[in-house]
Amino acid sequence: MKILLKLLILLLLIDTACQRSTPISLSPAFYYWKTTFALSPVERQYLDQTSCKKLYIKHLDIGIRPENGTIVPLAQLSVTDSAGLGGREIGSVIFIQQALFQGISKANSDDLVQKILTSIAALPFKVSEVQFDCDWTASSRAGYFEFLQKIKLGLPRNIVLSATIRLHQYKFPKQTGVPPVDRGMLMLYNTGDIDTEQTQNSIFDPIDAQVYTNGSIDTYPLSLDIALPLFSWVLVYREGHLFKIVRDFPKERLLQTDFFQPTGINTYEVVQSTYIQGHYLRPGDRLRVESISDQTLIQAATIAASIESKGRRHLAFFDLDTSVISKYPVPLLDSLCYIAGKKY
Repeated sequence: MKILLKLLILLLLIDTACQRSTPISLSPAFYYWKTTFALSPVERQYLDQTSCKKLYIKHLDIGIRPENGTIVPLAQLSVTDSAGLGGREIGSVIFIQQALFQGISKANSDDLVQKILTSIAALPFKVSEVQFDCDWTASSRAGYFEFLQKIKLGLPRNIVLSATIRLHQYKFPKQTGVPPVDRGMLMLYNTGDIDTEQTQNSIFDPIDAQVYTNGSIDTYPLSLDIALPLFSWVLVYREGHLFKIVRDFPKERLLQTDFFQPTGINTYEVVQSTYIQGHYLRPGDRLRVESISDQTLIQAATIAASIESKGRRHLAFFDLDTSVISKYPVPLLDSLCYIAGKKY
């Protein structure tokens, strides 16, 4: 009964928020961020119930080996079960460290392009889009943008090339540059300073987000899809500095007062040494639990609706995981797509 009442209140809030809106067709999409691909029955059912027709699957992590500076794959996707992919568009996502583009040579850039194109062609499923996730900076922009141009030339013409866009890059395109791709994915999360203990919620804070979206350019030069967060984590601070990010944190452990003492809203201090998910915590470590509520997601979707771009197709959710999606009922995601698909 409580769940039904909550959904009814949610629908009323949505109806009020969208009375003066013009519909835009949006489809839900999900990111899959594990190194082994095998959808669980729960995940397949969730995709079907949300009418999700597109998955963005992380295919590669690419970075620099610290000891010798060579460019290497840090993680690569292994597909053990392709059930659930039928009838869905697939986007291959490649996370790539921006540092490797700082002063990258032409030979290294060309070699990296060829290796990535070969890896994409070897995937056991067809892709309609290749997306690069790289938080480029002023010192890495030239190398990264030139790399993207080479990738575009090497891809079949029917494959879309896209890139993730952070909020600061959306806000200041003249200063940061606009990547030479077909589309962008605006990451409407990680709005706060994760390194600071005083931050209340670094995943998403509507006030922080609106600093970047209010008063921005009328229309971003690229067509933009938008990604919202469906994840939580615990940040561990040691001696005033961020020490660990722990996902899948068993929150019931925080009720064990012999080990954890609450110090504020969603903050705790370790009072006795313990291990969590293989991570050693010692007395004095401070924890901040960050998650995204239904109400916060509605605020995020409302902000998404106000963002102008040349064209929008998907509202993507990060990320698809059985332990995560159980917290977000299908009607909520349907409502978020409805809200984000409105133009105020």
